[in-house]
Amino acid sequence: MNEKLQNLLDLIQRTALQAGDLAADAVYGAGQMADDLLSSAKLRVRAATVEGDINGKLMEVGEMVYATHTGNPTESEALLAKLQEIDELKAQLSDIRDALDRRPRGKVCPACGAAVREGDTFCGECGGPL
Repeated sequence: MNEKLQNLLDLIQRTALQAGDLAADAVYGAGQMADDLLSSAKLRVRAATVEGDINGKLMEVGEMVYATHTGNPTESEALLAKLQEIDELKAQLSDIRDALDRRPRGKVCPACGAAVREGDTFCGECGGPL
């Protein structure tokens, strides 16, 4: 009887260790997903900020052009400087959008963070359940 009890306790211990390992993998995968979501959100906020900056600069250019139209000419160097600022901001925005486009999309494994196909039941990388 003691041997059966010991075997049962050993089995319970191994099962508990395996469950702990799976839980740790799941937590790691969830952390990876959270990091990815946060990184994407930061890029989107940065893109919105740059878009706002571009719109502000375009308004300034419009005011300069209108001032010229109403008889208060704007120096061409000042206008050119504003246009160059807009070009720089548009280049930044393009880089941010490229970074967002390179981010993985679709379903990922909660245990290891690997990309998985729609309809998969288990991860092809770590074998964890999806």
